[in-house]
Order: sequence, then C-alpha cells, then structure tokens
Amino acid sequence: MDAPELAKPQPALLMCYGKTPYTPGRYLEDALRRIGVRVVRMEETVDFAAINMSSYLGVLFVESPSRPKVLVKNIHLVTIPKLFWIHHGENRLNANIEMCGWYKPDLLLMAHSLHLAHQFPSPVRFFPFGVDPHIFHSATPLVERPVDISFVGGQSALYRTREARMKYMETELKGKRTVSFNKKVFLHDLSSLYGKSKIVFNHTADSIKAFNMRIFEGMGCGALVFSDYAPEQEMLFQDRTHFVLYQSRNDLMNKIDYYLNNLQEAQLIAGTAQNYVRQFHTYDHRAAQIINWMKKLRA
Repeated sequence: MDAPELAKPQPALLMCYGKTPYTPGRYLEDALRRIGVRVVRMEETVDFAAINMSSYLGVLFVESPSRPKVLVKNIHLVTIPKLFWIHHGENRLNANIEMCGWYKPDLLLMAHSLHLAHQFPSPVRFFPFGVDPHIFHSATPLVERPVDISFVGGQSALYRTREARMKYMETELKGKRTVSFNKKVFLHDLSSLYGKSKIVFNHTADSIKAFNMRIFEGMGCGALVFSDYAPEQEMLFQDRTHFVLYQSRNDLMNKIDYYLNNLQEAQLIAGTAQNYVRQFHTYDHRAAQIINWMKKLRA
C-alpha cells in the first residue's frame, strides 16, 4: 500500500504588531488562529530580506499605540498582500500616516474615522472592531442583574463631557440606582461587570467622535448599550434596535429612567444586539474578512 500523501502546510499569516492582553490586534490574532490560520507574530523589527514570501499568505500590520512601532527593513521586497489596520483618528493621524509610509499597504483598514481616508496614500476599507464572544458573554436576563449602569474607561482631558455626565448621573441616581463607574477591570473581569449590568454607558471624546470597542463589548455581554452619536455607527447598528442613542444630558437621564422602568423593552433591544453581534460582528468574522481580502489581492 502506498504511503498517504502528506498534506501541504497552509501558508501562514505574518502579523506585525506590539501585543498586549487587550489590544484589538490580540483579539484578531486569537480569532485568526481559531479559524485555522497559522499566525507568525513579529513585534519589534521585521526584515523582509530574510522572509520566505512563499511561506505566507500575506502581511498584516496592526496599530498598537502602547507598544513601540514595528520597524521594517526592505519593504520593497514584499511580493504578497500587505494590510495595515488602524484604530485611531485625529489623535494619532500623523503617526499612522508615517507608518503607512513605512508599510506601504495594499489596503489600509480603518476601524472608524473614515472622513480621514483621503489623508492616506493607500486604498481604504472600513474594518470596525468586533466582539470576542469567548470573553464577552452573559446569559443573565436584565431583570436579574444587580448593577443598573456601568462604565469602564480611562480619564483624560479629551473626555470632560463624559466625566461631567457620569458625575451628574451619580448625583441624580444616588440612593435610587446602582452605578459602577471607572473601575479598572479588563478582559474577563470587564465581561463579568458588563454581564451584571443592565445598561453599559458609552460616550465618545469631546472633539474626536470615534466608534469604539465598548459598544461591542457591552452588546456581547447582553447589556443595553447607551451611546452618544459617532460616525459609522449607523453602518452597523440601528438606534432602538441594537442600542440607545442619546443627545443631551436631559435626554440621557430620561432614557435611563424609561428603560430601567421598562426592562422588557430594554431586554428586547439588548437581546437583539447580542444575537446580532454574535452572528455578524465577532472577531472570527473579521479574521475571515482579512483572509478573503488577502486571497483576492493575491488573485
């Protein structure tokens, strides 16, 4: 009997970024591995003169501001698709333009802030954040959740309006509702908090209106997400179908009061959103899109 023919190893994906436990690149890397992609990660320097291009389907650069930029050598030797995913808008525009010049991507993927697309020399695709349902999940009905409103996020001068609104909520709701603001929790602890919350509060920066990860994480945990408006949200979600948009401070307070007193209606929106992101907007979906783009570019 002839020996079975050994299957050829599938090309790997070369992923270049500074990994942290909760950077978007980490979620995407995990998802790529889950869908069966071999990932080789480089975090400091990559010299393409030393890379065998036939071993890779493509190269994915990912912005990771808390880590040093990945330096490249001999980028002109790359003969496979190059993609670059960025997560920030005006606040890191110059840095991302500089890195785009280094990496020379065939496609630039933007998580939001598409109004800046014309600033970059590469073709742009909308590539938003997603949810990792292996981390962000909860099946607890809203009526059984002990926290009425929660928020987790950093404090800075960019978020003065957000801070003011949370202080106002704390004052107005003291003794009436249970709130949890500004806890420093991450990953599974963050999921646990959102999974105990009826409402997850979201507010963008004062001058930079950017679609963020909190919306996906709150929805993934089955909470009712409250958010101010940011561009690109309507490309994925609908107000009062997947989340609740508010405009002013009074509008926010009125809607909090309404939905906490009408939990069946809140549950319908939260449940619809949770099912929707699981079906269409997980990082596994994003990973599959990356591979699809790379295959098309190779073709």
